[in-house]
Amino acid sequence: MEVKTRLVKKIAKFPKVCTSCNTQISSGDAYHLEEGVDHHIHSLLARLYCSDCYAKYGEKKLLIGNY
Repeated sequence: MEVKTRLVKKIAKFPKVCTSCNTQISSGDAYHLEEGVDHHIHSLLARLYCSDCYAKYGEKKLLIGNY
């Protein structure tokens, strides 16, 4: 079963690390979090991306991993 996902813009309450470039996302910075369209994805499995990677690659490439 394949779970359809999308990226949702969030504001970091705590420091995080981008899944793509390993850059630290500081508290108060925007980032994009993967969430399931029809099913819940546990936070330990969900990928998150900094705004720079989101702008550079776009949602579609980030979600399929071809960047």
